[in-house]
Amino acid sequence: MSQGFTPEFLEELKYKSDIVQVISSYVPLVRKGGKYFGNCPFHHEKTGSFCVNQQEGYYHCFGCGASGDLIRFVMEIESISFYDAVKYLADKAGLPLPEVKMDPDFAKKKERREVLKQLMRDAAAYYHANLMHPERGSAAREYLLSRGLGEDVWKRYGLGLSLDFDSLPAYLRRKGYSLKDLVECGMIPAENHPSDSFGGRVIVPIINSMGEVVAFGGRIYRGEKDVAKYKNSTNTLLFDKSRTLYGLNYVKRDRKEGRGSDFLILVEGYMDVIALGATGVTNAVAGMGTALTEGQARELGRMTSRLYVCYDGDGAGQKATVKNLDVLLAAGLDVKVVTLDEGMDPDETVRAVGKEGFLKKLDEALPAIEYKLKLCEDACDLRSLTGRAKYAQLAMRVIAPISDPAQRAVYRDMVASKSKLSPEQLELPETVRPEERQMEPERASKVTRAARIVLNRLLAGAEYCDAGQIRREWFAYSQHAKIFDVALEKGKAFNAGTAYSYVDDDKELGRILGVSIEGDAATEKRIYTDCLFTLANDYISRRLDELKLRYASLTDPEEKKMVVQEILEMQKKLKSKILSDKY
Repeated sequence: MSQGFTPEFLEELKYKSDIVQVISSYVPLVRKGGKYFGNCPFHHEKTGSFCVNQQEGYYHCFGCGASGDLIRFVMEIESISFYDAVKYLADKAGLPLPEVKMDPDFAKKKERREVLKQLMRDAAAYYHANLMHPERGSAAREYLLSRGLGEDVWKRYGLGLSLDFDSLPAYLRRKGYSLKDLVECGMIPAENHPSDSFGGRVIVPIINSMGEVVAFGGRIYRGEKDVAKYKNSTNTLLFDKSRTLYGLNYVKRDRKEGRGSDFLILVEGYMDVIALGATGVTNAVAGMGTALTEGQARELGRMTSRLYVCYDGDGAGQKATVKNLDVLLAAGLDVKVVTLDEGMDPDETVRAVGKEGFLKKLDEALPAIEYKLKLCEDACDLRSLTGRAKYAQLAMRVIAPISDPAQRAVYRDMVASKSKLSPEQLELPETVRPEERQMEPERASKVTRAARIVLNRLLAGAEYCDAGQIRREWFAYSQHAKIFDVALEKGKAFNAGTAYSYVDDDKELGRILGVSIEGDAATEKRIYTDCLFTLANDYISRRLDELKLRYASLTDPEEKKMVVQEILEMQKKLKSKILSDKY
């Protein structure tokens, strides 16, 4: 993966950055032999299976499979883009950042983003100063205090105040920003309408995982009528609602300072996060809307394996919960659902019952599948035959995606008990059988495993490996062929970790570097050779299929004869146990 940077620059960047030093600032590492080990930061574990190979310049977790070079680590741990990770490391290493070649206007766009980022910092500082002003901010401070939000909360979350519709635009214009700048950040509606988009509201800065102010939210506080209670930034060059999780930067900062919990609470809005934080529940985050994206779910998965979903206790909150559960479960999270009293949200709940009362509700939370089954039960009248039949149908749709047979059997028994049917009478919907939906053919493939072992040994520079003995077309998957090209070009002196600078599929490269072969040198060589035969034979089998299809479509006798001859040659090779460049 280079994304516009030259591989040579990325290699120099990683050479000047100590991978162990950077990673150990996030994860305590212990040296064992020539490598470093610790608990994986990407999943929760008690026994450290996270390995950093300093010599080769990459990391790999033998527990969850996370793997990559130093740039990938910074991207994952900080939840930032490739460019931002490169910039972060280049700044630390004192290395000038070159212009990215993929976009001729990149330098201008980069400069533009930096101007807008500074504008947002200046706006946030101005809003906060207004709130803290003894006179101008007094009414807003009283409002916040009435909601249980004291000065420590104002400072932690950078809360502010918009005095009116004119002051902020005028202040930013005095700072040298243009009306176009303000429009691009969403601070004013249009150049011909230069009024504060959040005029007269208490302000909540929306900060991304890198600690940058990218948007704002505003809430009325003087009992205004006929206006929206909340007003939030629309998408801008700096802000994308579908990629932002409010509060994640505070959770990351707390963890770096040795505070916080290993689980997260997902709520609907930023005021819920702030209200929970005011009582000491500081591990809550919120999406910028009720529809959670796969990217946000993956980001949550990088921060925790245990998540509590705590949406509002009304119909809309329940629908949002159900909609988002599948996204969260698909990301591999252990999800439980917190049920609040009808009409209550997390903010109102924690103010009513306090921290201990709220934590008790977490203890009572239901696992995601049980929650969905309960909704099925609530929607049906189990006193009637029709109701029980309907419940069984709905419940089996919930159970169908579960891949673990034991877990599926337990839930099937639960549904059988409530529907008064036998487990044998409950069938999974044919269209959603978990074996078909959840199986990963690539992982189960013998050919894929063989390709990974061969490439692993090539990248490791094993003495018995001869890249000239291997044909590129043996690799059934394009990403394997590309990685082979890199290994072939660089030769045995190539550092495996720098392969990340040359290929786009980081995840597959990580799986390759994470391959483990047990046994002595002779066993290792034998396994490698067996894998070469597997790849070669698979290629011949694929070629035979192509030839047979071609033969079926031909009408010319001479062409058919040539195809038959090639088929016979391929079949002969398939029975052979000798590798050659003609294989």
